[in-house]
Amino acid sequence: MPSQRIATAAGFVLLALVLLGPTAGWAQDVEPGPRMKLGLGLEYFSRTLAWDDDTRSSPMTAAFGSLRLDFEIQKGFTLAAFLGYGFSNFNGLVFRGLPFSLDYEAGAAGGFLGGIEAEKSLFRAGDFEIGIQAQYVFSLGGTKSLMITDLNQDGTAEGKATWMRVQAGPVVRYTGYQDLPPYLAITYNRLWGTYTMNETVQELTGAEEKKIAGAGSIGAAFGIVYEPFPNFSLKGEVAAIPYKKIAATGLGLDLGGSIKAIVSF
Repeated sequence: MPSQRIATAAGFVLLALVLLGPTAGWAQDVEPGPRMKLGLGLEYFSRTLAWDDDTRSSPMTAAFGSLRLDFEIQKGFTLAAFLGYGFSNFNGLVFRGLPFSLDYEAGAAGGFLGGIEAEKSLFRAGDFEIGIQAQYVFSLGGTKSLMITDLNQDGTAEGKATWMRVQAGPVVRYTGYQDLPPYLAITYNRLWGTYTMNETVQELTGAEEKKIAGAGSIGAAFGIVYEPFPNFSLKGEVAAIPYKKIAATGLGLDLGGSIKAIVSF
């Protein structure tokens, strides 16, 4: 949708200006030289997908682990990159443009993913710290092979998903609890991609590419950071994204959670 593309582009331009610009509130805390951090991350989330021009919907679940490298450019400003492997489940998608219609119920398929993150603190107000954070994830799913046995002639099908996710928004931390500082984030959280299904039954072949997108795009996340040692931290987070139901009235809620272990040196 043009409006969504414009909003996304404008948001990232604004985010870049904020992240790259000076931050007076941190001037007295700047540490000389960058600090590097290694980490492991685990994440699970569920999303309701809209497809067929937003007339149909189905659930998606994903779980993945990642190895990450963080660069703390200065105190309060971190850039990170990560690579990982995970599983995505698209049960419920329906393909009508194939030689024989197919309702996908084959479960999760594995695939590699990667992404980048940026986080910057902007200013403090008493025990509260205000900042901004952003993340981009790209998942290249593996091929899922299916056997078609409910026809007069057996056939095969192969499905493959590619999806991306962008998250960006403000974050507020309460620093009054030094060992367990909690935070609350409001995020623009957009997920989109494609699922391509190829089908072969005897001499009949066909392919259908289905565009998918998260039904909701504005969410909230609550997390806690635990730092038992100066160079080690654990970060746990739960997130929720409301969305308007397509096949029924009212609102639904998609949930997710993540945990990250970070070692700095």
